[in-house]
Amino acid sequence: MGKDWYSIQVWAGKEEEIKDKLLALLEERGLSSKVEQVFLPPPKEIELVFSPERHEKRRFYSGYFLLYGEIDEDLKTFIKSLEGVLDVTGGDKLYFYRTEEVERLKGNLVVEEIKPKPRYQFMAGDRVKIIEGPFANFIGTVEEVKPDKGKVRVLVSIFGRETPVDIDFTNLQKIS
Repeated sequence: MGKDWYSIQVWAGKEEEIKDKLLALLEERGLSSKVEQVFLPPPKEIELVFSPERHEKRRFYSGYFLLYGEIDEDLKTFIKSLEGVLDVTGGDKLYFYRTEEVERLKGNLVVEEIKPKPRYQFMAGDRVKIIEGPFANFIGTVEEVKPDKGKVRVLVSIFGRETPVDIDFTNLQKIS
């Protein structure tokens, strides 16, 4: 039996804990030589929540991690019996994972950075209050939204003149 990639489906949010528990049990039973690699997709900060200080971390392919090794039916059954493991797939013709696909997936997840998504959506003409930075507590009107940069151009009144100021999404609060 050759080495293959296997997908281990686990309880979402418990991937790291179950992976560590599995590796410890394999080591304890002298089976760690059967597993050559373990790949757990890394968590990334992908959504801003309320303020720049609080980020929400979400895991790519939540509820899964990948194993590379020589896993026979007995080992598959042992892995499935662990608390938190829902299923083990791979190694057969129906659920075959090629190494090139897994390597490409690993490369994409490690290299790719996902830009934060703002909690608020702003449009030209919206009235906003600047909540942080040098213009804190100024009230202005949205002139232009730059979603690729995560900024909004706001017209604020400084010394009686409308002045355009570029402000991060996170430093603005929509007012009605």
